[in-house]
Amino acid sequence: LRVAYQGEPGAYSEKSTRELLGNGVIALGKANFEECFRAVASMEVDYCCLPIENSLGGSIHENYDLMLRYDLTICAEHEFRVQHCVLASPDASSILGGSGQQIKYAISHPQALAQCDNYLRSLNIRPIPTYDTAGSAKMIRDNDLPAGCTPFNTIAIASDLAGETYGMNCLAKGVEDDDSNFTRFLLLGRKGVLEYLNKDVPSKTSVVFTLPNTAGALYKALACFSLRDIDFSKIESRPTSAALLNYLKFRKAANSAVASTTTQQQQDDNNNTDDNDLPRFRYCFYLDFLDGQLSSNSENALSNLREFTDFVRILGSYPR
Repeated sequence: LRVAYQGEPGAYSEKSTRELLGNGVIALGKANFEECFRAVASMEVDYCCLPIENSLGGSIHENYDLMLRYDLTICAEHEFRVQHCVLASPDASSILGGSGQQIKYAISHPQALAQCDNYLRSLNIRPIPTYDTAGSAKMIRDNDLPAGCTPFNTIAIASDLAGETYGMNCLAKGVEDDDSNFTRFLLLGRKGVLEYLNKDVPSKTSVVFTLPNTAGALYKALACFSLRDIDFSKIESRPTSAALLNYLKFRKAANSAVASTTTQQQQDDNNNTDDNDLPRFRYCFYLDFLDGQLSSNSENALSNLREFTDFVRILGSYPR
């Protein structure tokens, strides 16, 4: 099984992938999120495992946008506990704190450094942001460091897997300021797992939709689920992509052309409301609800939702 993730070998994304699928998986690191999507779409790999939200940092908006751009399906999710470790070169001093401390700098991704701010301040260690957590451990191993940093006075904030990957010493574990740091990962593939889900498997379904520019549109869309006692776990709004916006404009023009065969007055009404129906700022809504796509309740809710929306796409139904 070949799975793409974003980052260098030893990244938290690789560790999450192995937690979800086991150590036998072939995990391939990619430079950015879109390369992961492309790898699945081109059949270079079977799946990609990507972060979608963090309990401290919030949503990863780029991946929401990429899910709409690429025709992949969510197959699984995994809640990963982020535990930051202090990694040092085997030749560096292992003393942290006190007069014997030789460590002056810490390198890592800016978000990881921010999450360990209190710990670094307590040791008077200066944080220096770099491109990646695991990549920082690699930089120390290869002595490819920012000005003033050496393998003897610099530590990396990264995962224990990164330490194993690059032969680093782990001087401390769990140095993050908040121990409620979790990242939710999605496993995306070309084909979903809907056929393997049954009523005995607790499931979650993710959808994305756009709404007309009318009063109460979002209320009506959400009522399709709440009136059937279907619970939500997340709702997120994102600006509509240019491609989807062009599709909606094309569909509206086509509908207006059909309507014009009835009466001239109807055509005039449609023309007069174009600007109101397709405003400059238009949003997609991403919704996760706690039910399988094929349950009778969900089927009725989704059918009802299509009556109130301009566009609906089911991103996947998967175990929770």
